Amino acid sequence: MTNIVQLNFEDLETAIKVCLRDAIHEIKSIPEPEPRPDRIDKNTVREMTGKSDQWVYQKTTKGCKDPLPFQKFGRELVFSRKAIQEYIDSHTLSTPSPDRIMADRLASSAKKKLQ
Repeated sequence: MTNIVQLNFEDLETAIKVCLRDAIHEIKSIPEPEPRPDRIDKNTVREMTGKSDQWVYQKTTKGCKDPLPFQKFGRELVFSRKAIQEYIDSHTLSTPSPDRIMADRLASSAKKKLQ
């Protein structure tokens, strides 16, 4: 059974303030996640790109036309998470919006009719 409670404005305001204060205290007590390290290995690069070990190695060989940004630490390949994310972003094609597709088709059609 539901109880109906009648509050005056001051009591309602106090109840809301108490709830907000408790919620803010709860939020502040949540620990911040540890930042992920910027230095990553080839396995993490493979997970980020969705590519194979072979692809990662090919992108780090001399003479590669579009190499991944990397450094060597001894015999190990070391990558920067930020640099790899920038590489992925620069090589990702965005899908054009339906409005853009229609505008391009209309412009193409108009050019054909003018010729």
